[in-house]
Parts: sequence; structure tokens; C-alpha cells
Amino acid sequence: MKKYRKIYIEITNNCNLNCSFCSKVNRKKKYMSLEEYEKILNKIKDYTSYIYLHVKGEPLLHPKVIEMIKLAEKYKLKVNLTTNGVLFDKYAKELGQCNNLNKINFSLHSENSKESYLEDIFNNIKYLSNKTTVIYRLWTLKDNELDKRSTEIVDKIKDYYNLSTETVERIKKEKNIKIKSTIYVDKDNEFEWPTINSHKSCGFCYALKTHIAILVDGTVVPCCLDSDGIINLGNIFDKPLKDIINSEKYKTLKESFQKRQPLELLCQSCTFKEKLNK
Repeated sequence: MKKYRKIYIEITNNCNLNCSFCSKVNRKKKYMSLEEYEKILNKIKDYTSYIYLHVKGEPLLHPKVIEMIKLAEKYKLKVNLTTNGVLFDKYAKELGQCNNLNKINFSLHSENSKESYLEDIFNNIKYLSNKTTVIYRLWTLKDNELDKRSTEIVDKIKDYYNLSTETVERIKKEKNIKIKSTIYVDKDNEFEWPTINSHKSCGFCYALKTHIAILVDGTVVPCCLDSDGIINLGNIFDKPLKDIINSEKYKTLKESFQKRQPLELLCQSCTFKEKLNK
């Protein structure tokens, strides 16, 4: 049976921020019900060990997010979260009680006006289990160089965690640095969300090989960058995942990725695959 490294489940496409670097959601705003979510878990449980509760949207906005994380444990699934962190202080203690919370990524480059933003995150990390990996993520300039804002964030991380000058220099030069036993700083150059445009390129892609994504309405898409569900492979509420994987559309698209000749216009226009092929 096909096993994915991860499956993305978009529990909501709503967000509490409006960051300039993030593509706009053109779909109807929705919160996945607990019943819909469990139907998905039941259908994917044999296909992966890890789920990510986002594609677009802020997962901590979902009023049932803690129940959803704990429910995944029933299906032996570990959960990864990517959050802008604005609501983290509200949920930190409950998140710490989720035995299957494997990793939480904080997008520290999010554009928000919360004055105590970083302090609220730093001060509440202590509630997380020592089995949960914490990643502080930063968008950077070309070649992973820090801009002014990211440098200020790194300085605050340095002060809070009492980091050495050597560690700070490593953060500035390297992509991923451990600063505590389960806490990392991760940098990556900002990328463009793919749209169907005149830019066309070939290249290998991990979509359908290591992961798939399920949008809030149940639409299955090849990856988490198809935020509008342009490449609709089927709806998981209507059919088993096995049927979607065995469809001609799925198999033909996967083969095109392996041949480095993506068929879909969205994939041809995607610049993210160019990062993978460097």
C-alpha cells in the first residue's frame, strides 16, 4: 500500500491575518466539521503516519482544533501544525496535553500588530511536551540573508534563549540551527505562490510521491501549494483514497513529475519545484 510521508488536511481556510506574502483564498470560507474530519482520518489512516493541519488558513482559529489533534491519536496519527502564533498563548496549555503533537512551526515572519507577539510565544513554549519539536521559521532574502525585520527577531531569540555569539552567527549563515534540545530556527527564501501564468519550466516534484493535500471541502490536490484546488483529483468525501490514487488523472500526473515534465499548467508555472531542482 502507498505510504505518504505526510498528508495535509486543511481544517479551515480562514485566517486571522492578511500577510502580503501569502496568496489570497478565492474559495468559500469554511471550517471543517469534526464529523468530516474523522471521515478523512478513517480514510487516510493506512496511508501515512503524519498529518499537517493546514494548507491555507490558521489552524488555531478552528474552535475544535484541540479535539481534532487528540482525535488523530485514535487513528495512530501524529500531528504537525504551522501557525502564525498569534493565538498560541490561548491554546499552549491544551496543546501541551496532546500526546501526538509532533511538531509546531511558528511563522515568525507573519505580519501582525500584536505588541507582545514574540514574548507570548516564547513564554508559553514551556507548556509543550518535550516530545514536540518547535521550529521558529523566518522568510529571508535571496541566499537566506536576513532582512532588517528578521534580524530583529533573531536578536530577540538570542536575548530570550541567552544564545552565544557563535550560535547567532550560525543562525545568520546556516538554514537550520538547533538552539535547544527540541527548538530550532529555520530559514528559507520567500517563494511565490504558484498561479497559472506565462512562466513555464520543467523539473522534478515530490507531489504525489511523498505527500498529498486535502482542502477544507474534501478536494484532494497534489500538494499544499494548490491553494485554490485547481488540480482536482477527486473528493475524499465521495470516494475512498484508494480510488483517487488509482485514477488515470492521478497516475498520469505522478508519472509526469517523475519524468520532469509536469502536465498541469499550474505545475508548469510553479517556481517552488525550481528550488527542489537546484
